[in-house]
Order: sequence, then C-alpha cells, then structure tokens
Amino acid sequence: MSYAATGREAITDRRGLADEVIVAMTLVVAKLGIHLALATRYGRHRDEYYFIDCGQNLAFGYVDHAPLVPWLAGLSTALFGDSLLMLRFPSILAGAGTVWLAILLSRRFGANVYGQALAGLAVLFAPAYLRMHGMLDLPAFEPLFWTVAALLLADLIDGADRRRWLLIGAVVGLGLMNKHTMLLWGLGVGVGVLATPLRAHLRTRWPWLGAAIAFGIFTPNLVWQAQHGWPTLQFIQNMREMTLAEVPRHLFAAGQILYMGPLALPIWLCGLVYFFTDAGKRYRLFGWLFVTVLFALTVMHAKPYYSAPAYPMVFAAGGAWLGRWFESRHVLRNAFIAALIVSGLALGAITLPVFPLSKVDATLERALGWVVRPVDLTHDMHDEFGWAEQAAAVETVFAGLSPHERQTATIFTANYGQASALNLHGPAHGLPRATSGHMNHHLWGPDPSRPGPLIVVGLSSEDLAMLCEGPHEAGRIMNPDAMESNIPIYVCRDHVPLGTLWPKLARYHHGRAGYDAQ
Repeated sequence: MSYAATGREAITDRRGLADEVIVAMTLVVAKLGIHLALATRYGRHRDEYYFIDCGQNLAFGYVDHAPLVPWLAGLSTALFGDSLLMLRFPSILAGAGTVWLAILLSRRFGANVYGQALAGLAVLFAPAYLRMHGMLDLPAFEPLFWTVAALLLADLIDGADRRRWLLIGAVVGLGLMNKHTMLLWGLGVGVGVLATPLRAHLRTRWPWLGAAIAFGIFTPNLVWQAQHGWPTLQFIQNMREMTLAEVPRHLFAAGQILYMGPLALPIWLCGLVYFFTDAGKRYRLFGWLFVTVLFALTVMHAKPYYSAPAYPMVFAAGGAWLGRWFESRHVLRNAFIAALIVSGLALGAITLPVFPLSKVDATLERALGWVVRPVDLTHDMHDEFGWAEQAAAVETVFAGLSPHERQTATIFTANYGQASALNLHGPAHGLPRATSGHMNHHLWGPDPSRPGPLIVVGLSSEDLAMLCEGPHEAGRIMNPDAMESNIPIYVCRDHVPLGTLWPKLARYHHGRAGYDAQ
C-alpha cells in the first residue's frame, strides 16, 4: 500500500509539475508573441529616438534618466542598424521575464497551478505592462529588477545563506542604473526588514555589504552627476513642481485600477491582504514593501504607472491565495479566468498598436470621453507618428537655403524628441546635426563651426523673439496622428549667436516648450 501510494503521489507530482510548466511556457510565449507581432505596427516613439541619440553619445549619466537604456539603444543600433524590432527586443524579453518571475514567485508563495495562472495572466494583461513592454523605455525593466530582487528576498526569508544579500545588492545597483526609482524599492525593503524578523540580518555584515555593492555599481552615475552639476536633481525638482504637483492623488488611486486592469483588482488586493494574515505572515515583508511604495508615490503626486514595478509580488501572492480558494469552486474559477482573459484582450486592443490610432481614439471617446480625453490615454501611441515627416519638412526648408548657408546653418528645436528624430533621419536628407536646449541636448551644446542661419523647429513666437529678429516661417510639419502636428519651421538669419544664449536655454523639465521657464 505504501509503495503504491508513494508511486501514485509521485505520478501526481510529476503531472502537477508538468501542468505548471505548460502554464508558465504558454503565458511567456504569449507575452513574447504579442509584442513581437506588433513591434513594428506604428513607428519609433519620441523617447526611443532620444535613447538612440544618447546611445551615440555614451556616458554614465544623462539629465533625465540613468544610462542603462541608452546603452542598450546604442548596442542595438551598432549591431542591427535602424531595426525597430531589435531596438525593442530587450523590452520584450524583459516583459516575458517578468511574467515568468511572477509565476515563480507565486509558486514560492504556495500557489497551485491555477494560482500561478492567475498571477501570470494578471502580469500578462496589465495595460501598464502591455504598453511599457511594447517599446524601449526605462519602465519596461523596472518590474524585472524588482521581481528578481523579490525572489532573492524570498530566498532569504526561507532560510537561504545570508550571502544572498550580495546578489540583491547587485540587482539593486543594476536597477539604479536603469531608473533611479529603484531607491523606492530600497525604502520599502528597509521598512519591511525593520518590521519583520529579517531585521536580525542587520546585525550581520551581509546586508551592508549588499548595500555597498549597489552603491559601487551606481557610483559612476553619481560621479557623472557631480561633474555636470547634478542635472538630474534639477530635473526631478522641476518635474515635481511643474508636472507631478498637478497630478491629483485621487487620479493616482484610480490609475491603479485602470493601469493594472480592473479584473486584476481582486488578485492584487487579495495578495496584499494575504501578507497581513497569519497565512502570509512569513512573507509579510512584501506587504510592507508594497504599502510603503504606494504611500510614498501618493505623497509625491506620482503618475499612476510609477507603481507598476511593485505589482508582480502582490499578483503572485493574490494568485496563490485565490488559486487555493478556487480549488472547490471550479465553475467560478473558470469563469473568472475567462473574464480575465477577455477583459485583458479588450484592454490590449486599445493599449497596443492593433488598430488605426484614429479608431482607438474614437472608441475611447465614446467609452470614457466623459471622464478623460482619449489623448491622455493614447499620447504614447501618438508619439510614434510624425517624426519622418518632420525630417522631410525640415529637409525642404534646408534645401531652400543658399549653398553657403547650408554649409553653416544650425537646426534648433523646441524639444529632445524633435532634435533626436532629426538626428536619426536627418543624415539621409543631408541635414546637419540638430541641437536643442532641452534635456541632454543642452549638455551637448551647439556646433560652434556653424554660425550661419538658424532653422528653428517648434518654438513659439515669444521664444523666437529671444533668438532672432524677423524670423521667416518657411514650412509646417503636419500629421494628424502625431502628438506634434501643425508645427512651424522658421528660418532666422539675423539671430543672437547660440553660444551667447546657451546658458539661458537649458530646459530640464517636461513642461511647456518655452524657454522662459528657467
């Protein structure tokens, strides 16, 4: 009897493990397939142009972001040229990795195969993740770093060697080189460690050595900041005063439902509650981490998606709890999973570049126009249009200059997106490198060997008056799908030398295009 029972249990275990592998592989492949299929549906995003430009000017820091993503953009363009698919491939891999890690974490929390499926589906279909993993951007890698670090913390909670703190330090350091908000993860872990038995580790050297490793990896960025007058701190301060201060806290709260998916709400709420029950007491640190991060972001008037990297761990815990609760409720379980998939596909249709953008806006206008403007939800997709048209329009203006003027002309733009797009598309049109006072373009400065006429893109008449007298409007950039359309192009022949004005042209913020805000 005992041998037979043992044999049956072994077969059951193998079948259960096989089911878990099938679920994980299916969801990971689905994540990869979705983004690979749609990667080139629209065009490059404004930020992707900027990262490519930054990647061609390699440094340990940039005004408004850490250096990891520009390094990836530089590597992609060096290896694969202007391939949009390969530019976005690291983000796509990061998204698939996050799905897989969330499933692993749910298994660590005791999830059965259905709980693991719930955790993976919640990550797969969260609108925030669908959007951020569809392009090369900083947020795409945050959930990956946070979830890797969470798994390592779970190892420590489960009794792993305390030297695991060294690996955590390395992950945190790399996370900081991706986005400085990894500091929020550190804050949340600090609160969680102090509030749970893991605080005993603080009496050993390992957490402190881990912190030293994180600091060591992050040090080159700090050195770069010090060498350039701490521009990122200026950017953060401007961001807080000019953009985040206008984000109402209730919008941040509502955004947690919209950005993570309405039907995922019971999953992450159950996960959060689980951490503060007796059943989840072992892993309570993660509850404190999540609460600390959400509280800090609420106080900061943060944008709703800033909290996205904290969700895989509560999705994992919620999947574990709900998966067990559903064990004797098969009909309800299947209905909930089906509804989660259907709602995820519906949200994906308006989050991903599936349909023509005008139809997406029209659909959102009918469904949510009474609450929010469609462009407030689709502005990232609108920012994937119009850049090639800008280069063509500027080329037409440039071609209208005399041969001598073309040898000395400078292109000056209102923002980093315009300058970076022109710098990618411009060489094919024979254009000189564009410059701007916006973000890192200000640090790179204008070309002093080109003192001739200015071709000015997108500045207001007030800003033009600061640069030159008698500007001539020589063209317009038009694209109805673009975030930037009906943009004027001016030629300024009687202008103040850019080098004279350059210190006043620094604009380290995402506010209006004007330069008088500094």
